[in-house]
Amino acid sequence: MEKNKASEREQAYLAALEGIQKIRYMDGEPARFWRVFLATLLSISGADSGIIAVRFKGPGAGWRLLAVAPGALAAAGAAETRLESIPDLIAHCIEEGTAHGEKDGSYSMVVHLQTDSAEDCCIAAFFRGSLSTDTAPEILRRLQLVSDVPATYQLGRVASEARIRVGHFAGVLDLMVLLNAEKRFLSTAMVFCNELATRMRSERVSLGWLDKGYIRVQAISRVDRFERKTESIQKLEAAMEEALDQNVEIVLPAVEVGGPFRRDHEAYMAALDVTNMVSLPLREDGEGIAVCSCERSTTPFSETELRLLRLSCDHASRRLSDLKRTDRWFGARAARALREMLAGLLGYQHTGAKGVALLVATLLGVVFLARAPYNISAVAGLRTDEIVHLTAPFDGRIEKVSVRIGDSVIRGQVLLGLDKTDLLLREAEIVAEKARYDREVEKAQGTGALADMRINAALRDQSAARLELSRYQLDQAVIRAPFDGTIVEGDLIDRIGSPVRQGDPLLKLGRIDNLYVELEVNESDFHELALAMQGEIALASRPQEHFAVQLSRLEPVAIAKEKRNVFIAKAELTGAKASWWRPGMTGVARLNAGKKTLLWLATHRTIDFLRMRLWW
Repeated sequence: MEKNKASEREQAYLAALEGIQKIRYMDGEPARFWRVFLATLLSISGADSGIIAVRFKGPGAGWRLLAVAPGALAAAGAAETRLESIPDLIAHCIEEGTAHGEKDGSYSMVVHLQTDSAEDCCIAAFFRGSLSTDTAPEILRRLQLVSDVPATYQLGRVASEARIRVGHFAGVLDLMVLLNAEKRFLSTAMVFCNELATRMRSERVSLGWLDKGYIRVQAISRVDRFERKTESIQKLEAAMEEALDQNVEIVLPAVEVGGPFRRDHEAYMAALDVTNMVSLPLREDGEGIAVCSCERSTTPFSETELRLLRLSCDHASRRLSDLKRTDRWFGARAARALREMLAGLLGYQHTGAKGVALLVATLLGVVFLARAPYNISAVAGLRTDEIVHLTAPFDGRIEKVSVRIGDSVIRGQVLLGLDKTDLLLREAEIVAEKARYDREVEKAQGTGALADMRINAALRDQSAARLELSRYQLDQAVIRAPFDGTIVEGDLIDRIGSPVRQGDPLLKLGRIDNLYVELEVNESDFHELALAMQGEIALASRPQEHFAVQLSRLEPVAIAKEKRNVFIAKAELTGAKASWWRPGMTGVARLNAGKKTLLWLATHRTIDFLRMRLWW
């Protein structure tokens, strides 16, 4: 009898070992793994109940139950109570790897399980009614031998997940190669639907695109043509809009209670007798633009298949969107671009960027469209046409000077005088000589010498002419102003007593009542000038005062001045003349050449320079 029991225990243990070997390479969800693993450990330990729990690293972290057997132990918090009753055993297990002990007639065994995370703590606790002291260590050694199964399972899960991801990546690359080979939107959409139908083992895959606020079906797998107004297509579009409006994927039958609304999907599936369906939005820059729906009647869509579908849609959305945008006639493309531009401008997104763009646009509008006065600058000088050069009337010396440069004079005012000494002596000499000839004439007349009388009379007349000339020169020795004006040249104070020769310039006198402005305009601005152009001048002596002028004459020939060419223009002063004006004063003139844009004002000099240098 005892041999049969030992044989049964050995068979049970061998069966448990075979189960452990299968669990190591189990390809299932973690929840199912922990349940199966706990059941196998119970058969190995012979315990009545068991708990597998994990405590993640972190302050205040508690135990999280992964599996409980039997199921009744999980009710009303009984499993947590069991763990709280053996804190000492758990602490000893964490330190040593295993622990066992008896309390209140129940024998407890705790084993530390290995996982892929060294920071987390995972334990398995077993409870049974009675156990001999010699048997407990043997059971704990068996349990410790299989404590590495969770780590092996998790590593296998990671490897399996990596293989799945590589497969998904390769599948998406193959799909994108096929999509990139197409040049038209509809053909690309058809290839997309057909490939997904094959890969997802679906009876039908449909692609709907957002157009003017509504979803319109664009392509259906293995269907060349379809009638858009049929009830089935309209129900499909309604289901797609349901997914797009909520911007979530909708999977039916639903895995969990709650979630997004599925009314339109349920109506469509009931109408067409569809068993399994998933609708997944396609997004571009976070905004939903289309919906892909897959239908099949065999098995529900697994999480792996859904991940492949998400990945395929995410990568294909940009290609499909670009083709949808460009594969249209010119008018439709232009209208779409205009709508997108207006939506971006008038929408609520990116307020700061739009504010900056609006400011920049306003500044550009002002620069390109706003017009400001354009003034031509020129060197200005006061000039007068009535200028008299007063020269020396005869050879002599300057005796006195009554004026200096800038003095205003009136007509007849004495300006300077020449030394009269020589002239007076010559006058006395000529007077004496004339008297002598008068006596000679009288003497010849008395003697009747007619010839001598005539000779002396001629000599007398000659002396009279010389006397008249001498007296004329005496009158010219004092130089007077021929008219009211201003001395503009000739400072002779330092030349008193100096000799001068006849014709030497002494003074220059100009009139100030008919002053005009002479402008030196740069040749680059000459083409902008026009007769009667208005402007203002400011003189260097009083730059704060401006005087209105009007252009009256343009000289047609340029003159060279200071390494540049200038044109001479004449402008009349249109306002009242100031008493302090003097011929020869200089300043700056600004002529109003109309209005130009701010851009032209800022760049025309540079553009002209570049045109001359680069020969535009």
